[in-house]
Amino acid sequence: MAKKEKKNEKTYFESTSDKIGEIAMHYGFTIIKPPQITQPNFSKAKQFKDFDYYNDALEKVALTEWYMNERLDLETQPVAIHFKKPLYGSLTKKKPNIEMYGFEIMGSSRSTSEALLIKCVLAVLEELGHTDLYVDINSIGDKESIAKFERELNTHYRKNAHILPSKLRQEFKKNYHSFLRTIGEEEKEFAQNIPETVGSLSDIARVHFKEVLESLESFDVMYKIKSNVLSNKLFASYTAFEIKQATKKGLGVEMVEDGELLAFGYRYNYLAKKIGGKREIPSIGVTILIKKNKIPRKKILIKNMKKPKFYLAQLGGTAKLKALNVVEMLRKHKIPVYHSITKDKITGQLNGAEYMKASHVLIMGQKEAVENSMVVRNLGTREQETVSLQNLPEFLKKIHKGKK
Repeated sequence: MAKKEKKNEKTYFESTSDKIGEIAMHYGFTIIKPPQITQPNFSKAKQFKDFDYYNDALEKVALTEWYMNERLDLETQPVAIHFKKPLYGSLTKKKPNIEMYGFEIMGSSRSTSEALLIKCVLAVLEELGHTDLYVDINSIGDKESIAKFERELNTHYRKNAHILPSKLRQEFKKNYHSFLRTIGEEEKEFAQNIPETVGSLSDIARVHFKEVLESLESFDVMYKIKSNVLSNKLFASYTAFEIKQATKKGLGVEMVEDGELLAFGYRYNYLAKKIGGKREIPSIGVTILIKKNKIPRKKILIKNMKKPKFYLAQLGGTAKLKALNVVEMLRKHKIPVYHSITKDKITGQLNGAEYMKASHVLIMGQKEAVENSMVVRNLGTREQETVSLQNLPEFLKKIHKGKK
């Protein structure tokens, strides 16, 4: 009986997917049938309603409770999942010509989670034909940062409240997040020299945000720090971002402000305790909005997808970021690869390679990152060879065919 129960334990795995799921799996995400939203989820999400700008607090509550109830904290962290949205039982109305996809990384507070998510989403959007992508990004930091920002903002308000009409003063007091997101002509004078969240970041939050921005620079994608990109102030933390497509006149220095919104994401490290969890679960999620005519109709049986023979291991900050670009390069060459970008210790990654029964491990340290190369080690013979990144795809294809 115990064996049968264990077999039925992981009923949330999906058996089929599409092109987006195929890319997600290449980046290390597990495709799941997401949890259904229950009545207790509604009760717990009610407290976040006034600040639910993206209308997804209910889904975040359901996902966090699912993580806790399934005891996913006992699995290897972090847990990276991909699924179709909206969740069953959600009040989110499906737009007629738009499909929504969710990506979540739960159980990691590292900036590499943001890097992995953004790189994966960019790969999806580019694969579906989107060009001229750019990222609007911001950070509200940790609890210390948020408290400091609110003090500075209240000081600014007390000095300048007389500039605002009575109606806007009430709006500011009720929900300053909503106010800051939609500053218009009436608020322009009040907004001069207004504090920004990035100016209040603690040392820890500042380092975290700096690492996220470094990852964007390594991806060679345009980005802009925008102080009005904010998330739910009641449980969100650190990074919030939106990925958009610029119009032609918006390229270069004069980037347009009204590009088409294709994806949005944010951290919600503080949600678990707010809904009764015993500890925080550092998490970040992204939602992609895709026009139905851009999604290939062909379904993919997950069990038929080619299992990787290679495991990519990295050591050091520069190597970590460059490794994500290598993952994308190999994807384009149809070479699947295991990886643990969110892990730092090389021994844990090498153990992971053996556990996944990879035939070869691809190792990138600081030296290889600088030299644009990769050490390819045969786990059976322990022989290894250094290969330039330019020649890496062909080298691995020969191994796959048994010619090396």
